[in-house]
Amino acid sequence: MAVISIPNLCGASVQTTPKGGIDWILVVDTSASMRGVGGTKNIFEPVKNSTTEFVNTASLGDSVTIYTFDKDVTLNADDIKISSNLDRGKLKQIISSLQAEGVRTHTGKAVQKALEHSALLNKRADALGRTVSIVFLTDGLEDVRGIPNPISIPSNTQFLSEQQCKPYIFFVSLGLKEHEKQLNDFASNPALCGKGQVLRDPGGVQLNKLAQNIRPVLITPKLDVNLPTANLQPVLPGTTTEPLNINSISNVNGKVSLQLEDPQQSGIRLIPPDRTIDLVANQATIIPVRLQIPAETKGGASSLRLVLISADQAIAPITIDLPLIIKSKLEIQPTKIDFGSTEVGKITQTRTLLVRTNIPGTASLQLQGNSKDVSIAEPSATISFQPGETKIPVQLQVTDSNFAGNRNFTLVLTPDNSIVSPVATEAHLLILMPLGRKIVIWLLLGLLMLLIALIVVCLIQRKTPLELVEDFRTRNRLEGALVVLEPLPQSSQDEEISLTHLQKGRVCLSDLIPAIAATNSDAELVTVWRAGKKNIDLRCLKGVIFVNTKKINTDELYDEDIIEIDNVKLQFNWIEHQRPSESSSGQTNF
Repeated sequence: MAVISIPNLCGASVQTTPKGGIDWILVVDTSASMRGVGGTKNIFEPVKNSTTEFVNTASLGDSVTIYTFDKDVTLNADDIKISSNLDRGKLKQIISSLQAEGVRTHTGKAVQKALEHSALLNKRADALGRTVSIVFLTDGLEDVRGIPNPISIPSNTQFLSEQQCKPYIFFVSLGLKEHEKQLNDFASNPALCGKGQVLRDPGGVQLNKLAQNIRPVLITPKLDVNLPTANLQPVLPGTTTEPLNINSISNVNGKVSLQLEDPQQSGIRLIPPDRTIDLVANQATIIPVRLQIPAETKGGASSLRLVLISADQAIAPITIDLPLIIKSKLEIQPTKIDFGSTEVGKITQTRTLLVRTNIPGTASLQLQGNSKDVSIAEPSATISFQPGETKIPVQLQVTDSNFAGNRNFTLVLTPDNSIVSPVATEAHLLILMPLGRKIVIWLLLGLLMLLIALIVVCLIQRKTPLELVEDFRTRNRLEGALVVLEPLPQSSQDEEISLTHLQKGRVCLSDLIPAIAATNSDAELVTVWRAGKKNIDLRCLKGVIFVNTKKINTDELYDEDIIEIDNVKLQFNWIEHQRPSESSSGQTNF
């Protein structure tokens, strides 16, 4: 086997002794092909011998877990910690008893079990500073024929994401033919943070060097960092940037500090964390940094570099390029401008805007906000400005169709250079209208409101305007009829008296019925409006009056009510005006 190494992403490294042990998870293929069934080379005994040698070279404080897999996965040794030769002897006995008699090769499930065990190890109380290394020993392609609901190798990616770059994974391919291609994709998954590798050792001839070659990879101090700069936005002079998060992960415990390199000597200052950053082995750490941009910083790109320095110098300094775009400064004065008053159809007085900038360029002036029917008369073209101060005369045009009143809007100066932010000033304008036009407009508005009100009333009442006029004329007139029950008149035509035809709002019963005039009692019918509803009340003028056998002074009449005055009995008829039930009759006596 060639010397095994994991790429060091961010700089040089030196050898050191790990502060914690290594938790080895050995996953051995026990399918029959490992011992030559099917015409392949019998490599199982060399694999067992090399695995035994692996245990011999494991350091005190390490732990060893052994899984075997064919069509299923078996746990043979569960986290046996090496504290003496007795522990090594126990592991050797387990290895010696392994047999390659299985059918099929369920590699996906073996990967799943190993990652699940890795997750358990990393949750232990003593996991801080320890390293988990998973080593797969297999001779060929995955074979899941006849296995119900097999677990695919790629489906285990979720377990990688959950473990946050903690385990190392080595796939040792022992077959003479090409190994499972899915192992390559899995080992290079970004979720492994560069800690995965596929190693070729056809026939297992170099397995005796496995532990010696893998251990240096695990104990060499390494710090991987990444600073996402794709979404880094341009910043203004005189401001402080939002926190920039450096993603880091180290395979050992350590402390690092930050420095800023500024070749252009722009004066940009680093605001680092308040203290040295503590790194925990195999645990992702976010390092937030901010930059203070001086007000006089020139616009454009700045070539900055962040340098991470290890406190104990176990890890070589790591340099991170920080491309930063400084926006050019553009200011406008005054912040508020009053254009006074102007009649419709005319141009305002000239007002002057003062622009201060540190770069040459061009810009356009625009109106935003409540600026309907108002436009910019001057400047009529693109504005050019040079470093320093530039005066811009401004006039506004008010259209002839505009309405009078105050207008508050914003004048926005938008540079053609995309790295310069637009600037704005608030503007006020009073638009005046000639008196004659005001009178005409108000008259038209009044007529329009009357027309709208008439249409709404017609729709609500479901009547034509003529019908509404007629209703208004007759709204206070009596309606319904009186039927004389006793004594019966001599003529049948006098039995019913139409109140509607009287076209009156009030009438005495003695004026309608001679028999009442001959008594000492009298009453009057009168139209009354209550809560927007038309009612007809009977009011006693003298004597005693009964309505529905009840003595009353004043009573609201409903359809088929019986009125009694001495020996005269009348029936009041008013269709669709029935008396409510007794509990809510609404009867009122005064």
